[in-house]
Parts: sequence; C-alpha cells; structure tokens
Amino acid sequence: MKLKIKGKMENFENCAIGKMRQKNVEKGPKEKSTNLGHHMYINITLSKHISAGGSKFWFLAVDKATHMSSVCS
Repeated sequence: MKLKIKGKMENFENCAIGKMRQKNVEKGPKEKSTNLGHHMYINITLSKHISAGGSKFWFLAVDKATHMSSVCS
C-alpha cells in the first residue's frame, strides 16, 4: 500500500515548541562555601497533614558550609 501526500507541508508552532531544548546552564560554583550562613538551601512545601499548631506548610533551611539544617512546620 503506497500513500502519496498531496498539498504543502506546514510547520506548526506547537511541534516546534515541543522539540526545542534549553541551553546548558552551569550548576553553580564548584568551590565549597566557608562562610557560615552565606549560602543557604531553602525548601517550602505544602504538607499532607496539618501540624499540631495548625500549619499546612513545611519549611527546611540548610546551611551550605556546615550542612546544619532547621525545620519548621
């Protein structure tokens, strides 16, 4: 079974967007931070369960130099 395509082939914007790729981005500085509290990782998440204080959110902060963490809910 042979099929023949008739008409003009068009480029669709949605197809082009789906095939696009972002350029490579550096992940950050390679050297370790030595200043306490200078760089922090922070994460705020919605919790499945409500805490005893009535909070729905969960907060995590980690110091990059010492890897010391603090959690609040």
